[in-house]
Amino acid sequence: MKVITSHSIIFFHPRLSKIILYLDNFIVRFWKNFYFPIFFLSILFWHNSSAQNSAFYSANAELGGFISSSNQTPFWLRANQWGRVPLSSPSGTLRLSTLIQSSPAYTDSSKGKAAFHWELGAEAVANAASTGNLLLPEAYARLQFKQWEMMVGREKRIVGIVDTLLSSGSYSWSGNSLPVPMIRVGLSEYLPFGFLGNYFSIKGTYAHGWFVNSYIQKSYLHQKSLYGRIGKPEGRLHLQAGLVHQVMWGGEASYLVGNPVAVDGKLPSTFKDYVLGVVLAQIPEDGHSSRITTFDGINRIGNQLGHFDLSIDFKSKETTFLLYHQHPFEDASGFQFQNWPDGLYGLNIRRNEGGYSFFNLKGFLLEYLYTKNQTGDDFTIPGSRFTGADNYFNHGQYKEGWSYQGLGIGTPFIPTKHEVLEGAALSALYFPTNRVILYYMGIEGIIAQRFNLMAKASYRLHYIRSDTPVSEPSHRQFSSLISLEMPLLNWGSTRLKAQVAYDKGGILPTSIGGYLGIRSELSKK
Repeated sequence: MKVITSHSIIFFHPRLSKIILYLDNFIVRFWKNFYFPIFFLSILFWHNSSAQNSAFYSANAELGGFISSSNQTPFWLRANQWGRVPLSSPSGTLRLSTLIQSSPAYTDSSKGKAAFHWELGAEAVANAASTGNLLLPEAYARLQFKQWEMMVGREKRIVGIVDTLLSSGSYSWSGNSLPVPMIRVGLSEYLPFGFLGNYFSIKGTYAHGWFVNSYIQKSYLHQKSLYGRIGKPEGRLHLQAGLVHQVMWGGEASYLVGNPVAVDGKLPSTFKDYVLGVVLAQIPEDGHSSRITTFDGINRIGNQLGHFDLSIDFKSKETTFLLYHQHPFEDASGFQFQNWPDGLYGLNIRRNEGGYSFFNLKGFLLEYLYTKNQTGDDFTIPGSRFTGADNYFNHGQYKEGWSYQGLGIGTPFIPTKHEVLEGAALSALYFPTNRVILYYMGIEGIIAQRFNLMAKASYRLHYIRSDTPVSEPSHRQFSSLISLEMPLLNWGSTRLKAQVAYDKGGILPTSIGGYLGIRSELSKK
């Protein structure tokens, strides 16, 4: 049987292959050229009809500027900011965002909320720095029926069990880079099993994404997750366990031409590769052929990584306690926990009800990140299928590894070579210093019932790769942030935001910097 090939998937019917290829190219062109006018025209349409349909509408505008004692923006002013903050300083920014939704979103503990929910959201950012840029961190449409969801677009979303506001960053998908445009379906909220008395629930998602405007063309994202929870939705105690699997796959680039890790400058991208090699993560049976290199035969197809989530939470009348661990994997050795104790550990305490004292603590978080093990430094065959030299976020085929638009997709504490000081890089790879021990603390509170306070402090140690244990770190780095947001006079929902950040150590330039901005919100039902 003749096989018809598109650049992303093989189908056995020529007409179907042409349709899929056309749709694929259309979506890529849409993200590159048309999302601004089409999306904002849809915003105007829904805004004009929202009053008749009782939809909720909100719009935000923020104008601000960054300044630093060095030519680089301090770490905590730009980390986990969805790629919106320039690395260079000084800079100015204008952010416009809007949200239209039919009703409050349904959750697995919802009572009296509509089962059907639709939502449109967008954010545009214009930055003026040494080189200005125009970004679209968010532009999406979502349909939801009870726990079931379909989302199309680019959405600011953190994947993993963490305190999304205070966390140092979820290990493999933290919100540090621009979101990858995707189509995602699945259970966005836990679905309880009634025949088990609602004591056990599951949720999960399946997504296909496009690395648009990437250094490597025609490359894709595969992302799936599956979580289980023990405990009733309204219960006080819950145990959760989950798996997040992500793959950057396919693609072609000039730097791959003549490279033994690719065939004619292209990486595997057939339907068989997708199903067996990407979705099921199987090692190709034909370890080396006219279209599969030895690299693929040993390492599996694409840049595969992810993490396990394990957590326990307890909710009292006033406080919620969350204890969690994210365990990373980049190959079968991590999947088998051979790289233990690597991972992110956290303890989060959050107040459910505010008090009336001068300072009310809303949230407190301690985190510890350890990535030194990486299943050792040895990479041997056939043992390489299960052990050795995980080298987090780097990859032999994708020269910028687990990144998008120049920034790491996962935890910001594994930095790219563009962020670290010259001479601080411990290798020539895109993520040159990925063996880290991190100690982190975050606090959120309210002062005098009017002023929102947030503080973050991190101290990290970076280690070189070595065949023998290394007791002393090569570099140390301290970074901190104090953020205060307050009402601005009597201008309704207009607020003033002031932030001060400080860096000192051997990884980043020693600097003190800040951000000052004015944010205004308009909303109606």
